[in-house]
Amino acid sequence: MVSWVLKEWQAAVTALLQGETILLLRKGGIREAKGQFSLAARQVLLLPTTEHQKAALLKDAFRPLVTGEIAHDDQVRFDGWATITHALPLGAEAEVASLLPYLVWNEQFVAERLNWQPDRPLYGLLLRAYRFQQPLLLPRHRGYSGCRSWVEIGQEVGVDHSVPALAEANYQQQVAAILAQLPAVTPNLAD
Repeated sequence: MVSWVLKEWQAAVTALLQGETILLLRKGGIREAKGQFSLAARQVLLLPTTEHQKAALLKDAFRPLVTGEIAHDDQVRFDGWATITHALPLGAEAEVASLLPYLVWNEQFVAERLNWQPDRPLYGLLLRAYRFQQPLLLPRHRGYSGCRSWVEIGQEVGVDHSVPALAEANYQQQVAAILAQLPAVTPNLAD
């Protein structure tokens, strides 16, 4: 059962659900407590958004995943969900640069994330994504808009009818490869 939503760029959510990435970068949104990112939930519905999404900040291979505006009717469509298995505090530019091969974003995006409010930490989230066999439609409410990472939906949603974007062995291989790039980082496992 899931009761939280993680908002992320449409292209990144699509790449997660297609098994093309397992890594997101997060800093706090301006509507988050003290503007700081914190892990609100371990299991989350993935809400694709076009807020702040710019094709120029994606690697060329991921630009076709930008399909335009998302309909803003009275329902929100979710194509999948994820378990956040690791939250990796990233401090040094070299740490983040070593993760570029695993990201949907390009070097310009990474530089902008690091330079935006440099006193705030940047986190790498490793997500095991799952696709719903049929899209999940939920009523839209005001909490979905604005610059925030998390939305509590006020109900628990079953996620039983879903398939993993990656086989467990493939997911664990990617986790190991990413962690090998960050020998000095102690992962904060999601509780």
